[in-house]
Amino acid sequence: MSQQVNGRPAGGATTAPSQDEVLRVNGLTVTYRSRGRPVPAVKRFALSVGRGEVVGLVGESGSGKSTALKAILGLRLGTETEVKADEIVLDGVDLRSLSAEQARRIRGGQMSMIFQDPINSFNPSWTIGSQFRRVLALHRPDLSRSEYDDEIIRLLAGVGIDGRGKLKSYPFQFSQGQLQRIMIAVACASKDLRVLLADEATTSLDVTIEAQVLELLRSLRRERNLAMVLVTHDLSVVAEMCDKVVVMYAGEVVEVANVYDLFERPQHPYTQQLLKAVPHFPHTGGRLYAMRGAVPRLDQPIAGCTFAARCDRHLGSICDTVPPELRPTATDGTAVAACHLVGGAEPARKD
Repeated sequence: MSQQVNGRPAGGATTAPSQDEVLRVNGLTVTYRSRGRPVPAVKRFALSVGRGEVVGLVGESGSGKSTALKAILGLRLGTETEVKADEIVLDGVDLRSLSAEQARRIRGGQMSMIFQDPINSFNPSWTIGSQFRRVLALHRPDLSRSEYDDEIIRLLAGVGIDGRGKLKSYPFQFSQGQLQRIMIAVACASKDLRVLLADEATTSLDVTIEAQVLELLRSLRRERNLAMVLVTHDLSVVAEMCDKVVVMYAGEVVEVANVYDLFERPQHPYTQQLLKAVPHFPHTGGRLYAMRGAVPRLDQPIAGCTFAARCDRHLGSICDTVPPELRPTATDGTAVAACHLVGGAEPARKD
C-alpha cells in the first residue's frame, strides 16, 4: 500500500484540502521559452495555506519562488510563457475557471501581492492619490467617489503614513520605506482580502524599517485574520513570522514542514546546508560555511536529483540518475521532503 500525505498518495507534489484552507495550489508548472527551447522555471509546485496562517517560501535566487507567486495570482509572465496547474483554489473557487474580468476582480480583491521594489511598483507619472483611487474604484464598490480620499487617508494611517495633504504627491516624493507602507495599504484596500502574497517585501529596506514593516504585517494578520505567503532570503524572518515553510530548489519543492521542525530537524540536505550557512552569535571563530556550486541552469535537463552536485550527503549513482519523490518525513505526518535519505533507513550507496 502506498504511503499517504494528508490523504493524497506520497511521491507527488500535491496538497490536500483541509477545513481551514483558504488557498490550495497543486501541480503548478511554469515554462519559459528561450531560443525556441522550453525552460521549466517551476515544476509541479504545490502549496496549502490556512486562514490566518503565514507560510514562508525560501530558497536561493533562481529557485522559482517569485515566478510561482506571480503565476498563482495570474500575472503576465511573458508572451511565450506557459502556465499550467491541476488546481489553483481560493476559498473554494478554482481560479483557472474564471473569466478575465472575474480574475481581475480577484487580483487585489481577495488575493493581492506586495512586490520587492516599491519604487518601480508605482507609476511615476501619476500621483499616489490617483493610483489609490483606481484600486478603490475596482475593489470597493461600497464607497462613493466622494468617499475615496477619506478612505485612502484612513488606510494610510493604518500603515503609519499621514496622508493629509499628500495625495497629490508623486512616488518620488516619498522614501523607499514610505512607499513600501503605501504599497501594503494599497494591497490591503479590499474588505474581501483573504490572502496576501509578499515577495521579498523587506529585502531592500534597512533593518529599522524592516522591523516596522514586519510588525505591520503581523498586525494586519492579527486584525484581519489574513493568510500570507512570505518569500524571503532571510531565515531569521522566517523563524520570526512563519508557521510553515516551503523550501524550493531549481524550480521544485524539496521540503515542507512546520517552522519549528524545519529549524530543529531539517530533513532535506539542501535545507540542512542553508541553515548551516546562517551566522550564529556569538561567533566562535573560523570561516563561515558556504555552500559550494550554484543553482543549476534550468535549460539543462538533470536525470537525477537537482541538488546532487552540491549535496554534502551524496549517495552515489542513485542521486545522479533517479529523481527523488516527496515522501513523508519522520518528524511529522504532514511534512514531506524530496530526498532518497527520507522515508526510512539510509539506502545503500550505488556507485
